[in-house]
Amino acid sequence: MMSISEVRKMTKQSLKGNWGLAIGGMALAYVILMAVSMINFIPVLGTIAYYVFAGPFMIGATWFFLAISRQEKPEIGYLFSGFKTFGRNLLAAVLVFIFTFLWSLLFLIPGIIKSFSYSQTFMILRDDPNISPLDAITESRHRMNGHKGRLFGLVLSYVWVFFIPVIIMMVLGIIAMATTAMFDYGYNSYSYDYYSSVPDMSPVFAIVFILGYFLMLAVLFGLAIWIYPQVLVACAVFYDDLYASTGTFGGDTDTAAYTTTVPEDDTTFGAIPPVDPTPVDEPESPHFENKTWGADSMVDPVEAPEAEPKADVSTHETPTEETPDDTISEAVRPSQPADHEETTEQKNDDEQK
Repeated sequence: MMSISEVRKMTKQSLKGNWGLAIGGMALAYVILMAVSMINFIPVLGTIAYYVFAGPFMIGATWFFLAISRQEKPEIGYLFSGFKTFGRNLLAAVLVFIFTFLWSLLFLIPGIIKSFSYSQTFMILRDDPNISPLDAITESRHRMNGHKGRLFGLVLSYVWVFFIPVIIMMVLGIIAMATTAMFDYGYNSYSYDYYSSVPDMSPVFAIVFILGYFLMLAVLFGLAIWIYPQVLVACAVFYDDLYASTGTFGGDTDTAAYTTTVPEDDTTFGAIPPVDPTPVDEPESPHFENKTWGADSMVDPVEAPEAEPKADVSTHETPTEETPDDTISEAVRPSQPADHEETTEQKNDDEQK
């Protein structure tokens, strides 16, 4: 990203051979806006008509100086290029004005800050014909994150010279008012006889003030012709430099510029180790066999013991002989058929005896 001095140097290179085109375009745009502003004397309708014309026209002027910064040699008629997409550009100008005005209601400084945030909107509309006005404002706001101070410093590096004639005009005005007040006080005071003998110099100071005032106005006009084209072209150079550094908010960012390669043998603190492209074998997730509440159901996947095969009860089970339980009484215990026949014969023998 270029520094302010580098942007200024690039601006001079862009204006080399294009000074006449830049000054002529700026002067024509200023005259047209001043002429159209005369309809502001018509209540309401005049103001609306002025902004309807001024919005797309200012966008076309911005595109004109953007083309100069890119050495495209635009024609003077390119100032009116903003009217080709009239509705889109008018809506963008209205939205920028409304948002800046609302932020200015909080205080003057928030409005100035937001004006720098929205400064890239008109140029984004030229480079992306398919973007909507609101998206262009959003993209300008995202691009200018962290760069508003740099743009402010760039503009200030040009316009600071305007303060010199302004300060001179203020000093001349203070001297003229102080001199006039001094002579007025002298003529109205007790020392009237003394001041009446002194020639009145207040007209001289008034003439000097008027001449100095018009002289400073001429200086300001000359500075505007010389500096204002540089400011507009410098803002266009700043826009291209910002685009090359941050890309578009819509996803066209050059990610290769942000890729950081770390050497494999870099052992400095905080270095990012290289990523192995081969996938790592993940351990198997634990297997749950028993979902009964409270049961030991999770089996370790690494050291899980092999379950012993269960014997088939129907094929491998051997019958076991039941031993008679001596605790069961003889009346309950089932009798064998042989014993039953023996008891019947004994009963018959007893009957014969």
